[in-house]
Amino acid sequence: MADINRCYEILEIEPGTSLEEIKRAYRDLAFVWHPDRFAHNDRLQQKAHQRLTEINEAYQQLVLFLSQPESRSIDKQFQQQPPPAPEKPLRRRSGKSAGRPASQRSQTRPKAASKKFPTQKNSSSKKRFTTQNRQARQGRKQPGRSVAREAGLSQNYPKLVSKRKKEFSTQYTKPRPSQNYSSFPWGPLTIAVASYAVTGWILTVSAAPSAAPLWMWALICGADWLWAAILLAEGSATPRVWLAALVSAGAVGGSIAGFQAGGMVTGAAWGAVGAGLGAIASSEAESRAVAAVLAVAGVVTVAGLMAGTASGDWLKAVAAAVCWAIVGLTCGLAAELGVNSGGPVGLGGAIGLGIGAWAGAWAGAGSEAIAQALVIAGSKTVYGAWAAIGIIAGVVARMVAAERSIVSGSGLYTFILLVATSGFGLWLGHWLGDRNLLN
Repeated sequence: MADINRCYEILEIEPGTSLEEIKRAYRDLAFVWHPDRFAHNDRLQQKAHQRLTEINEAYQQLVLFLSQPESRSIDKQFQQQPPPAPEKPLRRRSGKSAGRPASQRSQTRPKAASKKFPTQKNSSSKKRFTTQNRQARQGRKQPGRSVAREAGLSQNYPKLVSKRKKEFSTQYTKPRPSQNYSSFPWGPLTIAVASYAVTGWILTVSAAPSAAPLWMWALICGADWLWAAILLAEGSATPRVWLAALVSAGAVGGSIAGFQAGGMVTGAAWGAVGAGLGAIASSEAESRAVAAVLAVAGVVTVAGLMAGTASGDWLKAVAAAVCWAIVGLTCGLAAELGVNSGGPVGLGGAIGLGIGAWAGAWAGAGSEAIAQALVIAGSKTVYGAWAAIGIIAGVVARMVAAERSIVSGSGLYTFILLVATSGFGLWLGHWLGDRNLLN
């Protein structure tokens, strides 16, 4: 009964509530804690998923418990136990009879009984008296028997749950989106195929007359397989899956764009920047953390471009960025203390840090060196940027498709669908690029 009482507490109702009231309370709580109502906040949405799972399990256990006839009888007996039958008080003997000797009382009692009660009436009254006593004893023993039956039912309860759990509807086992999606997400998958086709076409055309490096194709496919496998392991599009998808998309897109702009060194630097930006996009980072990451991203972007194209002193750019970042941080904190605004503490300093770091990197590298690096990168920088945009757009579109397909299908089905989508899109883009070269 401890589990059943816990179920009543989860549904916020009192024990002994009718089945209709239980269903009404369940519907109200399912509406209040539906995860779609917290789509703007991943932390609250995760909490709503857990709360709704507890509500579903408590409701199923209560319905199963109340569907058993023995449970209903026990529940009624447990709520309203009939009071035991009162025993008839013993009549006190009068002083005269108490003062008589035992021999006289034993002699006078049969004579008085024989006069007032005949033998037939005496036997019927005895039967009636014993019947009443037996019923009273049964009434007093009733609670003990109900407790014993209750204990027996609690021992067999897990077997009943495992036996009849399949009979209940599982429409609320996994929270479903409020929209009525079709069984197959055509729209997001079409966008994903088009995005990956653009990426494949750019990699094929920009590498002409030679072929694109094999590591680019392997990096794209490997990242897709990685976060799709995480989705298969999680079983749903959790914030952890979104984090893996966006971080991998940012890292791959930044690596390709950086390689097109300045070679392997720039590709590694821009890949790290893309991974950091993807982590920010998939989390509830504070504004101060966002400003700090953007500051570091700007410095790494400029330094990587200088190092990859060998058009400037990238160490000088980093040193100038650090000095200017300290100055910007000091000015930002001073302005924040002077204004005394009600915003987050340290936000002004973080904004000053970002502005100082960007300005220092550009000043340390020099406008002439940056212009020379852009000339060396040429049109490949634009190609790399569009390839990165295609990868990120394709990953986001496939994540939307995964959220919809994993509701109606299995995780393995969604994994195969995502892998096939990216593979087909890249092949289509490569095929279109080859035809363009031949013409």
